[in-house]
Amino acid sequence: MGETTDLGERLPHVVVQTEGAAHVIPATLLRDVIAGRTEASILTEPVLRRIMEEWLQFTQANQG
Repeated sequence: MGETTDLGERLPHVVVQTEGAAHVIPATLLRDVIAGRTEASILTEPVLRRIMEEWLQFTQANQG
């Protein structure tokens, strides 16, 4: 089993479901990646793929 971290101080958070795993990511971390304060490489490739997949589905569902 992986390391367990108390997320009490890191709320809100996002749960990203990838094949075989659920990743709980603090929203502040995602904001830091977007703003360039944290390298995107901190996120694994499966997590990035899933985020992009959901973003694309969202944008296509909300077009026109």
